Amino acid sequence: MGLRRWRSAAVAAVALAATGVLATPGAAHADNGDGLTACNSGEICFWRYSGAVLWTKQFWYTANHGGYTWWAGQPTGVRMQDDAVEITNRDTQCDVRVGNRSPATGLWTWRYFPNDHVRRDLGEIRNANDRHERVC
Repeated sequence: MGLRRWRSAAVAAVALAATGVLATPGAAHADNGDGLTACNSGEICFWRYSGAVLWTKQFWYTANHGGYTWWAGQPTGVRMQDDAVEITNRDTQCDVRVGNRSPATGLWTWRYFPNDHVRRDLGEIRNANDRHERVC
C-alpha cells in the first residue's frame, strides 16, 4: 500500500473512531425502554416518589445514569442519577447490578438484583445510583 493510500486509510479510521465516540452518548441517552409508564417485559425499571407522584425510568440495556431524567406521565427534567429508590428487573435473561462510585476513592459499591420481576428497594445504594449493568 502506498504512503498516500495508507494516510487516507488512517485518516478514515480516525474519523470513524471519533464518530463512534461522539455518537455513543447520544445512543446511550436514547435508551428509554418501550417509552411507556408501566414496567413491561424486558425492561429494567427504576422508581422514585415525589410527594404522591410516582416517577419512573426504564431501560433495555446497561447504562450510566448521568444525563437521564425521570418520567411522571411527562418529562420531569429531574436527573435520575443518585436519586432512585427502587428497581424492578424484568429483563428477559439477565440479573442486574446497580452501582455507586465513591467520589473519594473511585471504588464501586454494587448491589445485585435477580431477574424475578419484583420491585425492590435499592438498599445501601438508595439515592446513590450511578450505573446499572446486565449480568448474564
